[in-house]
Formats: sequence, structure tokens, C-alpha cells
Amino acid sequence: MAPASDPERPPDDDPSTTTDGDDGVNNERSRPFQRHVARVSDRFGDLQLFGVVPLIAALLEFEKVRRALESTGRGFSLNLEFAFPSPLVTLWQLVDPPDPATATTRSRYGEPSGAPAFGDAPGETTPAGGSTTPVGTTGSGGTDVTIETPVEAVDVPLEALTAEMMGWIALTLAAYAVLSGIVMAAYVGGLDRRLRGEPTAVGSCIATYAPRFVLYNLVLFGAFLLAFPVFALAPALLVLAVPVIVALSYVFYPVPFLFVAADAPFLEAFHRSLGLTMAGGAVLSFGLWHLGAAAVASLVLSLLVSSGGAAVLLALLASAPLSLVLTAATVSFFREDVVGGAENSTSGPSNGDPGASERDADGWTAD
Repeated sequence: MAPASDPERPPDDDPSTTTDGDDGVNNERSRPFQRHVARVSDRFGDLQLFGVVPLIAALLEFEKVRRALESTGRGFSLNLEFAFPSPLVTLWQLVDPPDPATATTRSRYGEPSGAPAFGDAPGETTPAGGSTTPVGTTGSGGTDVTIETPVEAVDVPLEALTAEMMGWIALTLAAYAVLSGIVMAAYVGGLDRRLRGEPTAVGSCIATYAPRFVLYNLVLFGAFLLAFPVFALAPALLVLAVPVIVALSYVFYPVPFLFVAADAPFLEAFHRSLGLTMAGGAVLSFGLWHLGAAAVASLVLSLLVSSGGAAVLLALLASAPLSLVLTAATVSFFREDVVGGAENSTSGPSNGDPGASERDADGWTAD
């Protein structure tokens, strides 16, 4: 006779069911970039108005728009841009309008979005038929510094750069840092509020986050100004600086998002960013997937931009929703997975966030 079953003993769990469930959760947690891009795509209707911000930011780069429109019939150019997440991704972070008529593949690291660019290494070749002497020099082998502004590119001989001129450049960068910081605060803060189902409240976002974003931009541009004289005098150091710039871009890419997602003070955001990126895990995975997505997008968009004419307008229109999705997905990732803001929202934990129940009292994901 078979022994009677114990009514108080729970039935044995189905091992296959438990294993499959754990595998599903682990699989979701191992793909944060795909999960949050999908989440933002599902909510795109609530966020689509924010797409105007990267579109207008790209259009305000008048010099780059002009160069792109004038590139018709000059061949094509391929850009391969590797970009970690940033508060405001625009078309010109992913594409640089082609100068030469021949196809090129170029990689650029660490240039702040929209920041005035300095360049023109000695001995740089010029298009066929052009002068081999840099503009503004007397033929003695001097080097020009190209200062790219939204209106036009200005070539200034290196020896003509005075302390007064550098002061004006610093003042211009400071003004740009303030304006872009205000825009970033409203943009990233507004995205965060909409993803949590709250009103955008632009004024509140600016008042809360703008000081930190402005200071963040000032630190970036200050470091740029300090490094510029060294690289201008010894351009060969740029090659050695590339790995350092890439490493710093990764280590501190969470900083502006922690301003909003964690409401972290300025220095604390840098401290948390260092800890998160050094630990790797989801933060590393998200950054690498973003890097790859930006590279693929840059190839497609650069083909459109180098075609000139209407294709440039198509690239501008296509880049706006792409930029919106990338930034919103990053905001969602830091709010939901890193900081754990879903527990504090009025709608409760997100169904798509398998780690919501594992967060500690401070809102950080448990190891």
C-alpha cells in the first residue's frame, strides 16, 4: 500500500519551471540596453516631443549644416563614431560633414557635444588645387588653429593666439556651458519625469539640476582648455591621449545621469560613477552596447550626410528620434536598475524590471 501523502507538505517544485524562471530573469538582467531601449520605444508616444531638442541643437550648428548641404557631388564619407551615453546626443556627435571628396573612415573620441573644436595638425594635406600653406601663415611653416563656432570656422595662426584671445575663448566656452547646461537639465530631467508618469515641469527641472549640469560642462571645457596648449605644441601627444580620453569617457559617463536619477550632489555623482564603472556589470554592458549602437548609426547617417541636399534633412530627421531613444534609455536604466526609482514612483515597480524587488533601502540594486 502506498504511504499516505502528508497534507502539510508542499508539493515539490518543478525543477524545470524554476530553472527556466531564473534563466529568464538572469537573461533580462544581462541585457539592460536592449530592455530599456524596448521600454522607451513602447513609451515613445509620451516622449516624442522631446525629439525636438536634439533636432534644434543640430540645426543650430550652422557651420556644420552648411558644410553638409554643400557636400553634394563631392563623393561620400564614412564616419565611425564610438560614443558613450551623454545627456544630449545630436547628429553632429555621430557624423562630421565631409571635407575631402574621397571616402574616409574616421574615429573620434571624447569631444564634448557642440563644443568648439580645435585642430589642424602640422602637415595636414589640403584638397587638390588648394594652397599647401596653412591659411593665415606666411609660408614659414606656421600652424593654424581652427576654431569651429556654430556660425563659421575661423583659422587663427598659432603664434597669433594671445592671452586676451584665450580669455575670450574661455568666456565663450563658459557662456556655452551655461546655456547647454540649462538645456540638458530640462531635457534629461523632463525625460526622467515623463518616464515616471509625472508632468515634465521644465522650470522645476532647471532649478533643481541646471547648476550641476553647468558646473559639469565647465569642468569638461576647463580640462579642454588646459590640455589644448599642450596638444597644439606637440600634436603627437594626441595619439597617446586617445586611450586616456576613452577611459575617462567610460569612467564618468554616468555622472550627468546620476544628477537626475539619484539627485546626487556634484562630487558624490563623480564618486558613485567611479564605483559603478569600476565594478563593471550592467553599467559596463550598457555602455558597450551604446558604443556599438552609436557606431552603427554613425555609418548609416554619415552616408546620408555626405550625399548632401535632401539627404542631409533626412539624416537630421532620422537622428532626432534615435538620439531621443538613446538618451531616454540611459535615463531609464539609471533610474530603474541603478538607483531603483521605480519603487518610489506612484505606479510601483516596473513589470519590466526584474531587479526591483532586490533593491536596498537606499534604492541601489543589490549585488
